Amino acid sequence: MKKLCEDQKKVLIKALAALFNDLFLQDIDDAVAQAKTEISVKTLEDRKRFLGEFFDSQMKTLESRDCPGAIIEAFQAKRDEVLSKVVAMEMPEGHIPFIPVIPRSYLGIYGLMPMVRNGDKVGFTYLNPNEITDNEKTPKSPYFIYDVEDGIGTLGKTPESAGQLIKKQDRLCHIPDEDIALAIHTSVLSHHCLWSTGSRCKVADLVPSVYLYDDGPELYWDYTVISHNEWGSASCRSRA
Repeated sequence: MKKLCEDQKKVLIKALAALFNDLFLQDIDDAVAQAKTEISVKTLEDRKRFLGEFFDSQMKTLESRDCPGAIIEAFQAKRDEVLSKVVAMEMPEGHIPFIPVIPRSYLGIYGLMPMVRNGDKVGFTYLNPNEITDNEKTPKSPYFIYDVEDGIGTLGKTPESAGQLIKKQDRLCHIPDEDIALAIHTSVLSHHCLWSTGSRCKVADLVPSVYLYDDGPELYWDYTVISHNEWGSASCRSRA
């Protein structure tokens, strides 16, 4: 769908006025209402088709990254639910409709990070998973995050200030599992690095981070009070 400029609107109004000349007003109203309904249905069908293809492409990505079949099947079982939930959802331009998330309780960070790629570089981590504590309540089984903002909106903000802004927007801060999923299914790391603002280190004032080290994706720690112009905190509207 495209938005008309003022000149285009004037041309359209002039053409419609000529088309509707000598017709009863009720007939004009009925015709316009029917046309709007047909356009709405067509647009909805196109959106459903696009979202279905988007879902399928995510499953193919997981297959190509050697994700266990049982996990992919768990996501596939949610396909209709996910599409029904998001098809009528309004979200800002540039946001990602949905992303499948594999909880680290299923594969662990040592199993998840190799699924992140940057060219021929494979993701890795030396982080101790026992030191991660999540401040967000997340599903225990494979789930989806919806209306995902990839962190561009918080570039240059510290994890602390970004977290406050995200909460004011009534959105949810990401944990490492969700940032790993974002990095698996998008090229976000080619633009900026990610602070997993929804989690912290149990033994120090640190936040998990997904970033590029020597062009290789890595998950490790960073300080909560620093800021970088090329680092941001991603968020989502909901989880299910």
